[in-house]
Amino acid sequence: MPHSVTYDSRSFLIRGERALLISGEIHYARSPRQHWPVLLDRSREFGLNCVATYIFWNFHEPCRDLYEFSGEHDLGHFLQLCAARGLHVILRAGPYCCAEWNYGGYPPWLRDEPGITIRTFNEPYLRRVEKYFEHLAAEVRPHLATRGGPVILVQVENEYGNVAKRYGADGQRYLAWMAELARRVGFDVPIIMCEGGSPDAVETVNGFSNPATRIEEFRRQHPDRPLLWTELWPAWYDTWGYQRHRRDARNIAFHVLDFVRHGGSGWNYYMWHGGTNFGRNAMYLQTTSYDFDAPLDEFGRPSSKGAYLKNLHRVLHEHAGLLLEGERKTDGARTVWSHNGRVLALELDAEKRTARLLDGAGNVLFDTAAGHAFPRRAWKTLPAFRVWQSWPEPLPAQREDEAVRSRQPIEQVSLTKDESDYCWYSTELIAKKAGQQTIEITYGADLFRVFLDGKLVGASQPPFHELRGPTTPTPRELANEFELPDVRYRQRFNFPAGAGRHRLDILAASLGLIKGDWMISGPMNEERKGIWRPVLHNGRALRNWEMRPRLAGEQAGVIPWRSSSRGRPCTWHTATFRLSRRMLNGRADFRLDATGLWKGMLFVNGHALGRHWLIEANGFGLGEDWLRSEQHALFADPGGQPTQRHYHVPWCWLKEENRLVLFEESACSPKSLRLQVRHS
Repeated sequence: MPHSVTYDSRSFLIRGERALLISGEIHYARSPRQHWPVLLDRSREFGLNCVATYIFWNFHEPCRDLYEFSGEHDLGHFLQLCAARGLHVILRAGPYCCAEWNYGGYPPWLRDEPGITIRTFNEPYLRRVEKYFEHLAAEVRPHLATRGGPVILVQVENEYGNVAKRYGADGQRYLAWMAELARRVGFDVPIIMCEGGSPDAVETVNGFSNPATRIEEFRRQHPDRPLLWTELWPAWYDTWGYQRHRRDARNIAFHVLDFVRHGGSGWNYYMWHGGTNFGRNAMYLQTTSYDFDAPLDEFGRPSSKGAYLKNLHRVLHEHAGLLLEGERKTDGARTVWSHNGRVLALELDAEKRTARLLDGAGNVLFDTAAGHAFPRRAWKTLPAFRVWQSWPEPLPAQREDEAVRSRQPIEQVSLTKDESDYCWYSTELIAKKAGQQTIEITYGADLFRVFLDGKLVGASQPPFHELRGPTTPTPRELANEFELPDVRYRQRFNFPAGAGRHRLDILAASLGLIKGDWMISGPMNEERKGIWRPVLHNGRALRNWEMRPRLAGEQAGVIPWRSSSRGRPCTWHTATFRLSRRMLNGRADFRLDATGLWKGMLFVNGHALGRHWLIEANGFGLGEDWLRSEQHALFADPGGQPTQRHYHVPWCWLKEENRLVLFEESACSPKSLRLQVRHS
């Protein structure tokens, strides 16, 4: 039945009743369709009454004016599954998302719209957003609460405060236009915006925690709005070359209870289930795994964190009416709610970061200091793949396809349309005398492998930085504290060569597009990959380039596999393997242990598992001091191991007879690769 969603300063009201929203973020785009029912069942079992999900524009309009809302892209089906389980939905509609997703959710073709500036009041941008939202609304409207569906809130834009300084008055005009557009296309439930918003939308907060001073300021600015925490980070995302991030569940529970005692009436774990960045969906430098140390792990299994929070959710649901309707009084570290003869007390120790919930008789209902045992099944390694075959990726001189020719290098995405990570850049190099030669790429991203006369002579070296600075030398004002005035695009390669003419081939490999302006200290349409300014040989610019976008193996219909021999850089490998029907029917978890590989792409039965990279993890990543603060209780796995060694293989992509294909950029052999299984 259709019902209303309203709000006041205390909470959102659904069907006229106050709702304590305990929500978790699940991105349907990061899990196969067959996994959605299980993820939602487990979410309900572990105490959620709401889920939030991003709608990635590039997932639904991958090519200009080509819309996909069926199969793996079936947003309507996902919402129907939520409704069938009695789960409310916070729909985070974009058009900008962030989410460590390729290009922040924008379709890469948007970058090349004539005259566009993304994320501000710019006519070419607004026209494309409006057209997309009209199509999106047609899919969403039947699922709004006002039509009997599960969608109670719709978020437009995201964390605009990060870039507001860059766009000024036009940015604020854009936010107001987004709120108006949402209503114009028929989103007739409350519109929300987080961390920077329009007066026409309910603003919400994000973060590891929300201290009292921040909540007081929020209340001062929004006295008639409820307090909703749209992103409570249970840990942090992981980037290549850095250690994996973890967070103690007890610290999360402490901050949830602290939020509730200040009047918070809803929070959303970002992520509740992170899932996997299959294919090429990860942002620049983001790992293929998006596990996020979440309550449901990458495979959708409950983690110890999930089991711990389940107990907290049970207690809070049992006392939701008291928390939302009761009179709340705080005296120092003790807060008491009372209503109709019922009493609930919360005692916090801010120094130790512990909290206890007690009933009116003084019985402890929940204590963050208490531990929780949660046994996990071990992974079993299956027998080695028996027969490997290989096919060397042809170097540009061996390819028969026509090259794109230009006096200067042409930026990669304008050639690949971001349909491939790879692009070859080729030219002639003349060494006036034998000896050490220097090649300098003045502006280039991301990784390069340099070949001279068909031999590998250089490769990009870590560390690789999430923040890179502007893609042009034009000075600009910085929008926030994370942005860089200088650039990190210059790369230099030294190698010996004899006197005379040589063929120079450079393979550019993208690590994904940025997720937000601050990564390049400028508008997102200024994102660049490959080479887009001069390449210098011993200080002189090289001319007359040939570009070949994509690998030959990505375009080949049939690859002439041959018996695996000693590898060389840039080689395709394949093997077949069998699985028993019993193992497949058991809905086990599967993953590849990629030990022995270096960097490239993995495929199983035609499905792209994502990028693999066995780069060693050292350091904590972006904002190390901020992430490591005691308040956040964030810590890291030990260094010295690969950032990501294991790669999720969804059970629904496997059959009794299977084929594994991989592209390896180095000369590594795949013979140490293993499939592992974990039973429920």
